[in-house]
Amino acid sequence: MSKWDSVEVLAEVVEAGSFSAAADKLNVSKSHVSRQISQLENRLGVQLLIRTTRRLALTEVGRAYYERCREVLNNMSEADQSVMDLQDTPRGTLRITVAGAFGERYIAPAAAAFSKQHPQLNVEINFANRNVDLVAEGYDLAIRAGVLKDSSLIARRVAARKLYICANREYLDRYGRPDSVAALKKHNCLIGSLSTWRFREETGTHTDIRVEGKWKSNNGSSLLEAARAGLGLVQLPDFYVHEDLQSGRLESVMEQYQPSDTAVWAVYPSNRHLSPKVRLFVEHLVERFESIGYL
Repeated sequence: MSKWDSVEVLAEVVEAGSFSAAADKLNVSKSHVSRQISQLENRLGVQLLIRTTRRLALTEVGRAYYERCREVLNNMSEADQSVMDLQDTPRGTLRITVAGAFGERYIAPAAAAFSKQHPQLNVEINFANRNVDLVAEGYDLAIRAGVLKDSSLIARRVAARKLYICANREYLDRYGRPDSVAALKKHNCLIGSLSTWRFREETGTHTDIRVEGKWKSNNGSSLLEAARAGLGLVQLPDFYVHEDLQSGRLESVMEQYQPSDTAVWAVYPSNRHLSPKVRLFVEHLVERFESIGYL
């Protein structure tokens, strides 16, 4: 039996928190786990774990040993994955986190089509309206929209994301068509989850301006319905308002201030090997969205 078998058992015990939980995960008996740990400690001549009826903890030397071994085990896993990836076939489970209507309307159908093309792959999509920690929560990638903040993540642009300020004709005929940021003070602005709208200035720089209004909602569809009803001006992404602009139900204003730094991004951890399932899914998104004229 390889000495690495007992090291892997040690890692499972530490990460599972108990001998019983590690045994269940490894599909072996609790006595087998205990025997492996004892043999490892005897071989090294040190105590790695402090075991009581209520507590399991690493000794100081055990902690140092575990951390070094965990690094080696991770490298071994990476090596295995890199060899399997030479087949260039998506396999395993692709875990994606998305948020909002864009995920529902575009990412979910794209993922379904990708899954159909690659039956060996399992796909898991989680909708979360928060900034998910990809590494800590075990996600392969996230789809995020807007302006990306600086981070350690790798980002690839998969689609454009234009922001339109618009309203229905009845509202614009009654209150006028604003042609400057200052003119917005005279209008009822329909406010989303943020109380600011984004603009591109004549110099090409971008800025966020606080707006005011009598209608506020953290739901894009709710804002769209308010704009359709003539309640005021709204700033929404293209995929919300495209059909309304095409049909004339809504009219766009202030397009000279339309920001150019927003997009839809696929982001993934920089410290992970880019597997075929991630690389090919991102390429699938880019190709799919290129066929949609307004994205």
